[in-house]
Amino acid sequence: MKNANVFVDVDLTLVDANGKLLEGAREGLQRLRDAGCHLFLWSTNGADYCRNVAALHRLADFFEGFSAKPDIIIDDMPSTCVAPFVYDVQKEASWPVLAGRIIEKHVD
Repeated sequence: MKNANVFVDVDLTLVDANGKLLEGAREGLQRLRDAGCHLFLWSTNGADYCRNVAALHRLADFFEGFSAKPDIIIDDMPSTCVAPFVYDVQKEASWPVLAGRIIEKHVD
């Protein structure tokens, strides 16, 4: 998969419950972007919330877009929308390790 589109959640994925950037997140995002990934930030709190959090942490330039998480997806190939490529940063050793796994498995 070249130039993978990577959608990153905000709360408890990019920032902790207090809004602090998770350790290694900046480095992980940099690795993904350097590998050619297209990064998008999304949240159930909406696009403006995403933009504000990214701006607060000086990460806005990493992301190509900001969006609310979808509640409903309409697609001619719905099975492609529920990809088995879902990662939980809380279950990984670190953001940079997670980025490395994604690059190794999904980026040519």
